[in-house]
Amino acid sequence: MTGLLVEREDDVLVLTLDRPERRNALTVGLVAALAEAVATAPGAGARAVVLTGAPPAFCAGGDLTELSAIAAQGAMAVGETIYTRFHDLVRTITTTAVPVIAAVNGPALGAGLDLAAVCDLRIAGAGATFASSWIGVGLVPGMGGALWLTRLLGGARAAEMVLTGRRIDAATAELWNLVNEVVPDGAERTCATAWARELTALPPVALARSKQALRRALAQGADTELAALGSIQASLLTGPEFDERTARFRN
Repeated sequence: MTGLLVEREDDVLVLTLDRPERRNALTVGLVAALAEAVATAPGAGARAVVLTGAPPAFCAGGDLTELSAIAAQGAMAVGETIYTRFHDLVRTITTTAVPVIAAVNGPALGAGLDLAAVCDLRIAGAGATFASSWIGVGLVPGMGGALWLTRLLGGARAAEMVLTGRRIDAATAELWNLVNEVVPDGAERTCATAWARELTALPPVALARSKQALRRALAQGADTELAALGSIQASLLTGPEFDERTARFRN
């Protein structure tokens, strides 16, 4: 079971991270299923994608239990099993021809924040929170979060989030340009779908080319960043800090 719910609303594909008991933490299988769903969306006739999470969270990050088990197999296993999949998802979202909109309906932490940040647009519920919580478990933002946050927020605010791991609320996220709109809790999916329908009414080729132009500006250097992250994160995941910081999740 991958933990991904796939639904169609006319031209809009709605993808729901569906592991509520784990606050929608990302596993390798879930990431692979999500990448496949996004990659095949245009060919299946979808003109936009909405990504959300089953309550009570958008995504609490990577599944630390699974990450710890893979890390115990060594750096090569980390690179081949985890970061190949996670980085494939990032590249798929950035290169697919259709817009991907995050409907953030609760905490977006660590990999969950990176996932929201790499989407084209972000709609947040008033109670949503955001944190680059990687530092708290002895890791760096493993899905390119440092790059996406720097491009969206600017260097000072990105550094504040990445280096401290502090949480910010939805109002602050909107003020810092991390999200496009804040809506009442429970209205995230509806609002994001409304944005998606607005986009599906536009000329599809021009929309795809416009996304490409935005991505060229936003994602310049992304491949270099992701390549570097693979080896950096592998060393951290197999090092003592991650092991010490995540021991409580295993005990």
